[in-house]
Amino acid sequence: MNETNNNLTEIGSKKEFPWGARSSILVFVVSFLSILIPSLFLTELALNESTQYFIAEAILPIPFFVFFYFWFRKKKIQKKEIGLCLPKSNVLLATLVAIAIAAIFKGIDFVLFFGSITEVNWSKFSIIGGPLFAVSYGIGRVIITPLMEELVHRGVIYGYLRSRLGWQFGLVLQALIFTLVHPNVYQGNLDIILFYFAFGLGFGGLYQFYRSLYPAVVCHGALNYFDATIQVFS
Repeated sequence: MNETNNNLTEIGSKKEFPWGARSSILVFVVSFLSILIPSLFLTELALNESTQYFIAEAILPIPFFVFFYFWFRKKKIQKKEIGLCLPKSNVLLATLVAIAIAAIFKGIDFVLFFGSITEVNWSKFSIIGGPLFAVSYGIGRVIITPLMEELVHRGVIYGYLRSRLGWQFGLVLQALIFTLVHPNVYQGNLDIILFYFAFGLGFGGLYQFYRSLYPAVVCHGALNYFDATIQVFS
């Protein structure tokens, strides 16, 4: 009987979710505006590039997490309903799988564009933009940004879509939304569009398989780390 009850409360079940479409849109809009609007003012300030990057990546997301905390508490959401739990299977194995998938993504990216590469610069954080850039990239791009985007796109949006449309359609739709919110895809480059869509499918697939945001956050952070340490100039 207990096993039956546990199955009924699985994340992927058809039970009524504590958040709906309006709540999902609200979380998405707050996450988007909390970064976009302050970033527009940052460009008007007389700050060096490293300082601007530090504020944008490590400071600006803080209001979103404050909002998310109170939204989470108000909705009385269980942590496992939104993926805020460790995988039920081996955590180390899940970590290695996530990092391996990120490496495969970056490897494919590297191979596809290899023909147009004129210089490959294997650089460290401190060389790219100084210590402040290193801290902001390490904290912001590798930890904070992946956590925020996975909470929004996989935890909230995919969680809702999956409860209404099933995991297959939900997975595709959340990957499409994830793709469209990145400005790079509007450059008209099909490869970039397909890559972001693949990232969305990959992160969503990890969440669906492990029933936890942890592997998706690790994969997302590792991919951003690879982008930082392998700078490719074409």
